[in-house]
Amino acid sequence: MIVDSHLHVWSSDPHAYPWQPLLAHVPPPTYAAPVERLIADMARARVDKAILVQPSVYGRDHSYLIDCLKVAPDRFIGVGLVDLRSPTPREDFLDLVAKGLGRGLRLNTILRGDVTRLAGPDYRGLFDTVEEMGVSVAFQMDIEQAPVITRLAEQHRSLPLIVDYLGPEIHARTDAAPYLDLLAAHSNIYFKLLCTAEDTKTAYPFPDVVVFYRAVLSRFGAERLMYGSD
Repeated sequence: MIVDSHLHVWSSDPHAYPWQPLLAHVPPPTYAAPVERLIADMARARVDKAILVQPSVYGRDHSYLIDCLKVAPDRFIGVGLVDLRSPTPREDFLDLVAKGLGRGLRLNTILRGDVTRLAGPDYRGLFDTVEEMGVSVAFQMDIEQAPVITRLAEQHRSLPLIVDYLGPEIHARTDAAPYLDLLAAHSNIYFKLLCTAEDTKTAYPFPDVVVFYRAVLSRFGAERLMYGSD
C-alpha cells in the first residue's frame, strides 16, 4: 500500500470557501486543486490513500477539507490546523475532533520566532489531550525551534511529533546538522520530506536538496521518515 503523507486541496470558489490566510508568506492560490483532480492523480500514480492537510490559506475554516473527506472516507484522513494566535488551543482542537478531524494536528510555527510557550502551561492542555488520544502533531517550523520541539518530546514521550517542513532554504543551510542531531535523538520525533521538486533549484534528480535529505536519512532512518508530495 502507498500512502501520500501530505497533500493540500482547495476549491476554485472563494465565495463558498473564502480565503482566510494564516501565513503572510503563503498567498491564496491562483488556480484550483480540487479533490476530484486529486483522486484522478492518485489513480494514475497508484497511490492508495492520502493525508489531506488543511491549507493555511483557509485559516481556521476547515469546511472544504471536511467536504473532501466525505468524497472518499476510505481513502482520506484529514489533518486540521490550530491557530497559534488562539487563546483556546485545546478547545479548538476538540472542535476539530467533533467535525471529524481528530486523526492529526498541524501547527505552523514557521517564521514565528521564539515559540517556547508551546512547552509551557498555555499549551499543556492541548498536548496532554492529543497524547491521550494517540494523535500525532506535525510542525511547519524553523530549524532554530528544534529545542522547543525536543522539550515537547521529553514532556510527552508517547506523543508522535513530526517535523514536516523547514522552509525552502533549509537545503542550503550549513548549520543544520546540530539541530537534526537534537531532533533525531528523540525516538518519538519523525521527519517528513516535502516540497522536494518545488524547493530544488536544479533538474531531476535534484542534487542540491539530496545532500540535506541524505543527512536526514542517516539520522532518522527509514523507520522514522515519510514522504508527502505536497
